[in-house]
Amino acid sequence: MELMYTKKELVKQMFKIGIPVAAQNFVSVLVNMLDTIMIGSVGEAQLGAINQVNSLYLFFNMFVWGISMGTVVITARYWGQQKIDPIRDMIGLAMKINVSAGILLSAVTITVPHVVMRIFASDPEVIAYGIEYLRIMGWFYVLPAISTTFLSNLRAIHDVKISVVVYTTACLTNLVLNWVLIYGNLGAPRLEVAGAAIATAISKTVEFALVLIYMYKFEHRLNFRMHYIFAKTKQYVPSFIKFGIPVFFSEFIWGFGMTMQSAILGQYSKEFLAAYSLVLVILDLSTVAMCGFSNSSLILMGNMIGAGRDQEAKKWSRFFVLGGLGVGVFMATIVMIIRPFAPGFIVCSETTANYILSMLLVCAYIDVCYGMSWNLGAGVLRAGGDTNFVAKIDVGSAIFMKGVVGAICGLLLKLDPLLVMAIVCSDEFLKAVIFMIKYLKGDWLRHGMTVHQEEPETV
Repeated sequence: MELMYTKKELVKQMFKIGIPVAAQNFVSVLVNMLDTIMIGSVGEAQLGAINQVNSLYLFFNMFVWGISMGTVVITARYWGQQKIDPIRDMIGLAMKINVSAGILLSAVTITVPHVVMRIFASDPEVIAYGIEYLRIMGWFYVLPAISTTFLSNLRAIHDVKISVVVYTTACLTNLVLNWVLIYGNLGAPRLEVAGAAIATAISKTVEFALVLIYMYKFEHRLNFRMHYIFAKTKQYVPSFIKFGIPVFFSEFIWGFGMTMQSAILGQYSKEFLAAYSLVLVILDLSTVAMCGFSNSSLILMGNMIGAGRDQEAKKWSRFFVLGGLGVGVFMATIVMIIRPFAPGFIVCSETTANYILSMLLVCAYIDVCYGMSWNLGAGVLRAGGDTNFVAKIDVGSAIFMKGVVGAICGLLLKLDPLLVMAIVCSDEFLKAVIFMIKYLKGDWLRHGMTVHQEEPETV
């Protein structure tokens, strides 16, 4: 069979999908970094509180993202077959689940914020600031549940530019409002932590509004409407359970693992927490290229397999595997370059500065591991349909390294926090090794994701 892609065309498509995804994540993380710097200049307790609250949001976001990506692996194949109705139905199914989760989280954070904060911090000052933040932000969690579900599934049909516009606008809104409300600029009251919460809530509202406008006025290939949330999706449930739910567990357990990691490390000093807050943002910033690259491999290989071009997918999988490692090494190098300057990004004590310098060594190590584990697990193997294997490894490594080993080292043995951080992050190294062994065996391509349609609507 003649190959669909030459190397030049593949790289073109990879950049077409990957660069907007990376740009979207870059803007989001960059704004988060500036937010961290802003709130970090107010105080270390305030910074630690917002970081720990954001760990809860990460937990929720990974749930939403997991359900969404569980549908993306399937909708990418439907797009390869040029079928529209199943894509709309799958998006509706994901929205039903994610909106329900958003309502539940809002109910918990609004009614018992003190219970939530005691899970993530032990310092009374940090807990108090976290409660102040949750009482405001808790009302708005359902909005990103809708916008994330829709925008993530647009990637399956190569519609990625709108995500950049939406997230850039929302993030810049958040940045400007943070400057106004945290510090009390332009005649506004100085609200500090409450100001950060209000700014975030408004930015999520802006994000949601832009998604609705695009959905109803400008997007004409899917023509998705909110009433599709209530469409009958029974026929898609078996394939979603078989292929999509494992993806959900992979993504969700990553968020759960990071939440456990934050909970374990949250028991250390506020100086350590302040350093950890900054380093997490730098780590997020350094992974945006890997996120874009793995999304490209997932979508492009999913489209190929959906179109019946299995051999083409296998051929180009080698390109994605080696490329992922190269991106990881490159980003680790960038981290090492900025390392000497990083403590100057926030107002901090000498103890916090030393923590930052040490943590960034761990950060560079994690980047190399991400370059392999992300692109293999979230890209190549997931696109091939071997989502069940990937989920087992993701869940097992997170529970073992971040849960069991992390809890023993951090909570029971009270080891040095830097050593604990390095240990709990080594789950990515473990996954990279196992995923590579699986890939080299060559038995990772699966069929049966899509449901036969008697009279499919085509593009």
